[in-house]
Amino acid sequence: MRLLTRDQSRTLDKIAMEDHGIPGIELMGKAGEKVAQTAQQMVAEIPDPAITIICGKGNNGGDGFAAAASLKKDGFTPRILSLVKADSIQGDALHYYQQCLQNGLTVEFPETVPNSLLEGDLVIDALLGTGFRGALRPPLDDWINWINSASLPVLSIDIPSGLDANTGQINPVAIWATKTVTMGYSKLGLHLKHGRNLTGEVIPVDIGFPKTSHIPGLKWHLFSEVQVKESLSPLSVDTYKHRQGKVLIIAGSQGMTGAAILSTYGALRCGAGLVLTCAPSSLHPIYETTILEGITQPCMDKGKGFFCALSIEDIQTKLEWCDAVAIGPGLGAHPETQTFLEQLLPGLNKPTVIDADGLRVFHNHRLDFSALKFPFIITPHWGEWCTLTGVPVAELQDEFPQVVASFMDKFPGVLVLKDAPTVTCHQNTAVVNSTGNPGLATGGTGDVLTGMIATFLAQGLDPFQAAQVAVYLHGKTADVVAASQSQRGLLASDLLNTLPTLLKPYD
Repeated sequence: MRLLTRDQSRTLDKIAMEDHGIPGIELMGKAGEKVAQTAQQMVAEIPDPAITIICGKGNNGGDGFAAAASLKKDGFTPRILSLVKADSIQGDALHYYQQCLQNGLTVEFPETVPNSLLEGDLVIDALLGTGFRGALRPPLDDWINWINSASLPVLSIDIPSGLDANTGQINPVAIWATKTVTMGYSKLGLHLKHGRNLTGEVIPVDIGFPKTSHIPGLKWHLFSEVQVKESLSPLSVDTYKHRQGKVLIIAGSQGMTGAAILSTYGALRCGAGLVLTCAPSSLHPIYETTILEGITQPCMDKGKGFFCALSIEDIQTKLEWCDAVAIGPGLGAHPETQTFLEQLLPGLNKPTVIDADGLRVFHNHRLDFSALKFPFIITPHWGEWCTLTGVPVAELQDEFPQVVASFMDKFPGVLVLKDAPTVTCHQNTAVVNSTGNPGLATGGTGDVLTGMIATFLAQGLDPFQAAQVAVYLHGKTADVVAASQSQRGLLASDLLNTLPTLLKPYD
């Protein structure tokens, strides 16, 4: 599903009206018709339903008036509340306001939020559109709280009022919608952060917009399970372990051997035929006794408990053997390990996932991503990415699509930016994952993901495809665990135990 940012939505409006000659009044009329159709479906089982439409200023309010006029034509008499006085209604919205009056509808202009509870069968939210950003100003926050407190079904037009169309953030409140009818294409913020919970069922509707191929900026999409089925082929009856992908994992250090073990089993549980995990020699006994289904390779460390330059020779002997590499989980921050990474990474020649501590060597351009001459994926969470780039977390939060687009303009690999939800980017395309929950915010789950991505790389998926499929399955596994147990207390090992069952449909 294609998603648009705030600016891309404005650009699409402009293209439709200026380049294709579609009048704004026509677009608004069709929007109103689509909203009215959905509203009628929502009240279809209710005799003589009471529908309230609450209109704000601008085009969103105009869509509300257009929906009211369309409902009236179909035999309904909605109640209309306008937060904008009659003499301030302008543009296309004015046309549909006047049409409501001509059709015998009454428009109320309340001065303040009513003291009584909102009653009826359905509320249509036409307060604020995709142009909203920042903090809600009074009295809009009071109106939104009034609507939410009624606990009635709510149909939002384009986006729940108070939700940022770019980031999915709210400040401090937003409408809790039952359904959201969004014009032309779904909006990015509907699928990020609070948007995932506030929008209810998202219904993109065709109101006559042209195709989006010429809209500038990253092309945002929502990932769906169909793409998993298209990417994972059933196992061949004559396959064997060497055909199922050979993964080399370079991970762990003293006190963080668990990261290496979780990555290893993340790879194995996704169907890797063979997984070889490199271990600092002094820690090798831990790996040997814990990784029963995998292979281990001790790497010289002179008893230090972490990878160092001396470890490289032992690793290089295995590089031709493997189909993909995963490096970084639990490596630690020791300066000698950074030197190890600085010397090892440019010499790799297999598709590689770089995670966690593996990214430290790129801080302050000690090593530049342009030095990597192989396909690669990086998997930072927000904090790691902000440290890596120097972008403040607040800026990433407030200007998310612009900041990501700016980074991808020069980044040569695949970015898996872990959050709720995770976003995967390559070149001019960004894909929002549709699975996962806050229970994943616990140590070790990212290590499992690293191993999963490495397996799909080893099995021949291209890096962008491998990352998207792994991220989706990782999130879906967490959703299955949360449904049977809870989000609280979810462990990385729970994902490993659930993955085989989740993968059964793809055998």
